[in-house]
Amino acid sequence: MPEPKNTEIVQLNLATEQRNAGRDYHEYFVPGSIKLVLATWSKEKLDAQALDNEVMFRYRFGFEPSKTVRQQLLEIRKQYDFTDRQICWLRRSGQLFIAPHEAKLKPSRLMPLIGWSQATLLGLMCAGMVLQIKLSTAPAWKQGLAEIVVAGLGFGVFWILNALYIEPWRTLKRSGALSSTARKG
Repeated sequence: MPEPKNTEIVQLNLATEQRNAGRDYHEYFVPGSIKLVLATWSKEKLDAQALDNEVMFRYRFGFEPSKTVRQQLLEIRKQYDFTDRQICWLRRSGQLFIAPHEAKLKPSRLMPLIGWSQATLLGLMCAGMVLQIKLSTAPAWKQGLAEIVVAGLGFGVFWILNALYIEPWRTLKRSGALSSTARKG
């Protein structure tokens, strides 16, 4: 009587990047795009990679600072639990100051005030344009088309004002960065 063969399959995970999935089948993680890496890697692994690799940092945040600035930005992101997108918008809005050898939060209380005043002025202008369109003698379809164009432009400009002036302030307020920067400054 022949002896039964051991048919148990053992799978090994070697260095978390590859694994032996069966007898002679090796599986490797070879991403097809940087988006797949950004979507699947942990924040700790992405931070370690971005600190040492300026190209990875550029893909995450949209610019290439020096290594000391990258380290400071990653510490700010971790301290206040910002997302990569929030860091990008804070930089675009001027709330995150980037110098050749320094990165720090510089919140300005004037920014949301400027944003809301511009949004109010925009709303008044759009309301005036819609009123002028309604009082015109143009055919109804032209009035409707003009109102849609004015509303679309108004909402588009308001979205930009919100993203540049109002939302970064809310992000800083929610994260607690306003109170900590006020104590430091």
